[in-house]
Amino acid sequence: MPAIILIVSAIALILLAFPIFLSVLGATLVTFETMGPPMTTQVLAQRMVEGINVFALLAVPLFIFAADIIGRGQIGRRLVELMESFVGHRRGGLAIATVLACAFFGAISGIGAAAVVSIGPIVYPAMLRAGYGRGFTVGLILSASTLAMLIPPGVAMILYSVQTSTSVAAVFLAGLSAGAIYIVLVSCWCVFHAWRHGIEPQSRVSWRETLVRLRSSGWALGLPVLIFGGIYSGVFTPTEAAAAACVYAAVVETMIYRQVGVSDLFRISQGSSIMIATLLILISVGGMMTWYMTIQQVPAQISSMLSGVPAGGVLAMINVLFLVAGMFIDPNSAVIVLSPLIEPSAHAIGLDGVHLGAVIVFNLAIGMITPPFGLNIFIAITTFRLSYLVIVRSVLPFIGFALLTLALITYFPVLTTWLPRLLA
Repeated sequence: MPAIILIVSAIALILLAFPIFLSVLGATLVTFETMGPPMTTQVLAQRMVEGINVFALLAVPLFIFAADIIGRGQIGRRLVELMESFVGHRRGGLAIATVLACAFFGAISGIGAAAVVSIGPIVYPAMLRAGYGRGFTVGLILSASTLAMLIPPGVAMILYSVQTSTSVAAVFLAGLSAGAIYIVLVSCWCVFHAWRHGIEPQSRVSWRETLVRLRSSGWALGLPVLIFGGIYSGVFTPTEAAAAACVYAAVVETMIYRQVGVSDLFRISQGSSIMIATLLILISVGGMMTWYMTIQQVPAQISSMLSGVPAGGVLAMINVLFLVAGMFIDPNSAVIVLSPLIEPSAHAIGLDGVHLGAVIVFNLAIGMITPPFGLNIFIAITTFRLSYLVIVRSVLPFIGFALLTLALITYFPVLTTWLPRLLA
């Protein structure tokens, strides 16, 4: 009964256009006051503080700040030019370069929306000139931008790990495996599309020019090397890697590429602070709600309900839940609110937490480009100045490839778990 009251209250407040954090907070307080158990509301306040008193959570604001610095600088453009040098002369090469550039940008920023804004304006006019067409180009940019959530250090993966006490490094590797599968499928579609429409490849870039671009992009490529190398060599924790990424990004953009001035860092930090504060408030109220649901034995009740359902059926229900959630609310909110309720039940029936993390994050990545309210759809409307219907029609074919990838990683867990186990 408490769970029903809480869920109905939260949905009602969301439909009344309350912010997500106020909806969760209000629903929890209403349920607590009406259903108990008898204790002071100070306990709820303490749980809110405990929800953000987690060392690993420091990685989230640090990576957000690093992503904002990168989004203002030259790293995105240099990555696109470098990828063009490697694959631009092949059939569908410019489209594949776009996918790879978004993947590398994801390995630097961890935020999908940042890839739309940073990579999109660079490749959009070039792909139109090459003959790819507006629909294919916009759909490709949007779908490739979701790779930022899958390729480490995706912010949603960090949040999932913190909320479920799962290894951040292991979830990173599972997301990397899922992202690699998606890159291969979409790249194959790029080649087929170019062949079908007679799109000629670009002229081959000389080795001299390739080396020049590689040299100019070296500092950009150094950031994912710093993050991955530091974490998996044991030099850094994910939180320390995030701090190092902030320093590295600030130094590269202000002193080497010189696209961002030192004075700009203060204004960038102001913008980052707004997003960080919003996210931390949401995490705190999400922690309070999760604690309340736990003492009301809601996860245990869910586990009991699912005890007779095959693992494949449970995974299908999880996919539907998070895919729909991703269509209507931002992925970070969905991870914070839903993951702590689902993961204990999934664990109780034998599902691997690392595999589950990859599945949940991929669902939310798809939700970001899925109508009616996928976040990246509305960012694309502003970035490319196109109508909602044009954006939706453009992205639908790529959603199909994303769903195919989702099916593969859902029902063949080894595709996402082999790498974490290999490097364990």
